[in-house]
Amino acid sequence: MSAEVFRVESRRFARARRVQTIQHVAAAMLLIMAAVSHLGPDSHSIVLPVLELLTAVALIVAAIWQKVRKTHTRVGWLELAGSAMTFVEAIAKLQEPHRPLFHVLTFIPPVILLFFGLFESRIREGFRLEANDHAFLLQTHIFRLKRVKWDGLQTYAITPKQIVLTREDGHATTLKTTDIENRDAAMAWAEEQFVRRGLTPAQLPEALGVS
Repeated sequence: MSAEVFRVESRRFARARRVQTIQHVAAAMLLIMAAVSHLGPDSHSIVLPVLELLTAVALIVAAIWQKVRKTHTRVGWLELAGSAMTFVEAIAKLQEPHRPLFHVLTFIPPVILLFFGLFESRIREGFRLEANDHAFLLQTHIFRLKRVKWDGLQTYAITPKQIVLTREDGHATTLKTTDIENRDAAMAWAEEQFVRRGLTPAQLPEALGVS
């Protein structure tokens, strides 16, 4: 039997995106004010303020696009705009007297944002339920994957907050599902996978008593 996958929507990830949007808009306002101050009579170059203005515009446009779009794109434009913003800040700090290590460290955040921007789609696709020949998998966090092998599993229970999978020896594994936005559809899919593999539903009072 080949692996089957159900894509889940992470509430945590969605909240982080909303907070990030607010942060980037605020940063855009700060960049505009900084650009205006850098365009004063004592300015020796217009390169930095122009970069700041362009980055601020990019951030605002990306934030608006993020808000109004109805479907996910292959690229995280807000992260790319945020990467541009932090690159500008890092370039600005090159003009200040700091140790070389400090300058190197200031370029790490924009590189990380650039990575997330380019691979946003893959990150989203990583949030999933998966049933393959060997195990049942749940991932609702970028760096955390829960895997339960089918061997020895006997019963399942789906509660409002978790999935409980119990083995023949009575050992139970719980998988939290509170972070899943499309939970009803995801749990229906999961239950179908359990039934197809011969697991039987457990009594809810027993499942709820599992820690």
